[in-house]
Amino acid sequence: MALDEDKIRAEFDCCTEDGTVVFNRNYQTTTLVDNGFRFEFRILSGLTHKPVVPGEQTRSPTWASTPRPGSDIDVRGFEVADIGSTHLLAFNKFAAARPHLLLVTQDGFRRQHEQLDVDDFAALCRVMSSLKQERYLAIFNCGVDGGCSRLHKHMQVFPAPAVGDLELWPDRHDPSAWSSLPFKCFVHRFENGLPSADSLAKIYTVLLRQAEEAAGYQLEGDGGKAVPHNVVLDRKWILVVPRRTAALNGVVANAAAMLGMVWVPNEEALERWTRPGPANILAHVGIPARAAHS
Repeated sequence: MALDEDKIRAEFDCCTEDGTVVFNRNYQTTTLVDNGFRFEFRILSGLTHKPVVPGEQTRSPTWASTPRPGSDIDVRGFEVADIGSTHLLAFNKFAAARPHLLLVTQDGFRRQHEQLDVDDFAALCRVMSSLKQERYLAIFNCGVDGGCSRLHKHMQVFPAPAVGDLELWPDRHDPSAWSSLPFKCFVHRFENGLPSADSLAKIYTVLLRQAEEAAGYQLEGDGGKAVPHNVVLDRKWILVVPRRTAALNGVVANAAAMLGMVWVPNEEALERWTRPGPANILAHVGIPARAAHS
C-alpha cells in the first residue's frame, strides 16, 4: 500500500506544533561558495539538543531509553508506518526539513556500520516511490566516521532543496562542473528512473568496492563493518562518498553536508564551519581528490 504524502505532511505539522518533533519552520539560510563548491547552511536552533556522537546523552526525556531491544533510537510517538516486515518509517525528532523522516530497521540489533542490503533498498524504494509531490533525497551515514549520530541502522528521507536554493552537484553532467569537488566520490545515474531494489543493491555494491579502493582498505567481515561512507539516493542517481573521519576540529559532516547542505544549530556553529573553509572540511573528512563518476 502506498504512503499518503499529504497525510504524512499533515501529521508532521501536528508533531511540530505540539513539540513532539523539533523543527524551526522559519529557519534562516546562508549560502556561500568556497573554492567553487556551493553550500547552503540552514540555521536550526532545534538541533542544539540533537546527539552528535553515538552514545551521547540527549536532554530530551523521550529519547532517554528505548523499548526496542538493541536500539538506541526511540521512535515512540514518531511512528508513521511499517514498511514491510523489515523497516519502520518514523519522523525525525530533530528535523531539518518538512517532513524529515527516519527509516529504521525493525531489528534493533542492526548497526549503522553495516552496508546497505536489498531489504534496505526495498524499503527506500517503497518510501520514495510514494513521495511524488516533491523531489526527495535519501541519505545513509555508514559508521561513526561516516557522520552517524545513532548506532541502530537507519536512513533518512527528506525533500531536496527548492529549485533556486541549492543546485545539487550530482545533477550536473558536465565534467567541468566536478572539478571543484574537494573529495572523491562515485555516482551511478539511472536511465529510466529509480531501479528495482535488487538492481540498486548491485549498483551500490560496485560503488562501494570503488569507495573501498579509494579509501585504501576494506572492513567487510570485521564484525560486519563496511568502510565508512555516505550514500545519497535520488530518483535519478545514487552517490557513494568514502570517508576518513566524521569531523574536523569538532565540526561533524554527514551525507547531506557532502552535497553542500549543512545543518547547524546557531551562528557559532556556522562560524566553526566557515572559519577553516567548508570545502577544506569536506576534503579532510572525505578522501581528498577529484571526484570519479560512472
